[in-house]
Amino acid sequence: KRGISSILGTVIVLAITIALGVLLYAYAHGMFSSLSQNVDANAQASLIVNPSTGQAYLQYSISNQGDIKFNITQILIEGPGVSYSISTSITLIPGNSYTNVTALPSTLAIQAGSYYTVIFEGYTSTGKPVQIAENVLASNTG
Repeated sequence: KRGISSILGTVIVLAITIALGVLLYAYAHGMFSSLSQNVDANAQASLIVNPSTGQAYLQYSISNQGDIKFNITQILIEGPGVSYSISTSITLIPGNSYTNVTALPSTLAIQAGSYYTVIFEGYTSTGKPVQIAENVLASNTG
């Protein structure tokens, strides 16, 4: 008749089960939280052509509305007779945005009234690729 009572034994087994459940939850939550990071990148672009000089400009804005940092390393412009790449280094932490105007070489011959695809490429801080594509109608200044 020596030993612990059945009630006390049940309480101890229940406490151990709850403690193991909490430890398993904490482990799984820490392990899977990095998998649930969200990349929410937005970009707006416009191509502006000066009709008197033929000089074209790329005006763009990129924003990070997700919860993970990402870098933009390249901007591509594709369209009728145009294939151009701009190397860049833009780092956006969550909640930040970046705006810029870049003069394009006059040899590209961007035509107002034509559609072009502007692609922003990069990667997240965990190494996953990021790509944002915009279809842009080139327009004249003024």
